[in-house]
Amino acid sequence: MKKNKITMSEIGRMAGVSQATVSRAINQPHMVKEELREKIQYFIDKYKFVPDESAKTMRGVGSKILGLIVFSFSNYYYLEMAKYAEKIAREKGYSLLIMNSEKNSNLEKEHIKMMIARKVEGILIAPVDEKNLDFLNSLDIAFVAINNDYPRFNSVYTSLFKGGELVGEYLLELGHKKIGYIGDNRTRYNEKFEGLKNILKKANINFKKEWFYNIDSEKIFIDNLNLFSINQKIECTAFMCSNDEVAYLAIKKLELLGYKIPNDISIVGFDNTIVANLLNITSISQPTELMIENAIDILLEKDEKIKNIFLIPKIVKRKSTIK
Repeated sequence: MKKNKITMSEIGRMAGVSQATVSRAINQPHMVKEELREKIQYFIDKYKFVPDESAKTMRGVGSKILGLIVFSFSNYYYLEMAKYAEKIAREKGYSLLIMNSEKNSNLEKEHIKMMIARKVEGILIAPVDEKNLDFLNSLDIAFVAINNDYPRFNSVYTSLFKGGELVGEYLLELGHKKIGYIGDNRTRYNEKFEGLKNILKKANINFKKEWFYNIDSEKIFIDNLNLFSINQKIECTAFMCSNDEVAYLAIKKLELLGYKIPNDISIVGFDNTIVANLLNITSISQPTELMIENAIDILLEKDEKIKNIFLIPKIVKRKSTIK
C-alpha cells in the first residue's frame, strides 16, 4: 500500500512551528531565522517532502513554470532553441514546458490553451500564425514572440533579411555572380531570400526565376533527392539554402551528380546548427542563446511596455565555400 504523502502542516507539528512558518521557510527563507530554517529543513529532508505546486499556484505563489512553443522540431535550430530555453529557465528557478506546433496553426492554438490550463507563468512562442498571438494577447498571461519581428507584441528576433544580405555580400566577394536560392516558397522564409536578392540588386545582378529551387523542408530526408535532375544544366555557381539541413541535402545531391563542393559550386546554410558544424558547411549564425535569454527576461519583468529586441546575425565561413 502506498504511503500517504506528508503535508506541510505535519512538518510544522514535528518542527514545533506553524504551517505558515514552514511555508515561509520554503518560499521566503530570508524571513525565517537560520536555526529554525535548519530544523524545518531536517524534517523536509527526512520525509522527502515536496511542496504541492498546484496548491502554491492557487495561493498566488506562482507555478514557477514557463512555456515554450516551437515552430518545428524537424529543424535542428528549434532543438537548440529548446536546449537554451530549458537551461536559462532552470538557472532562473523555473521549469520549462515544451510543445511543438509542427507548423500547424490549429495545433499551436491548442498548445496555448493547454499551457494556460497548466498555469504557466509566461510563454515563449515561435509562432506559425500571427492570429494566435492576438489570441494570446486576449489572455491574462505574459508572452514573447521569438525568431520573428512582431511590432505589436513583445518580440526578440534576429534579422533574417540581414542574414540573406550577409550571404550575398560574402558570395559576391568570392567572385560569384550567379547565386541561387534553395528553400520553401513560403512567406515565412522570404526574409532570407529577399535579403539575398537585395544585395544582388545593388550589384546590378537580376535574380532569375530559374535560380530558385523550391524544396519542401517537411520532407527533406524523404523525397527531395530529385532536387536537381541528372540532365539539368545548373547555371548557378553558388547557392544559399534556407537552413543547414537543406544545405546538406544540396551538397549530397550535387556530389552524386559529379560536382565538387566548393570547387564547382559553393553552398551556404542558415542557422549554424550542429549539422553545419559537423559537416563543415558555411552558415549564418543567429545568437540563439542571447535571444532566449532576452525573451525570458522580458517575461519575468512583466513590464506593460512593449519591447522589440533586434539581434545581429553573422556568417561562419567553412569548407563548403572556401577552396
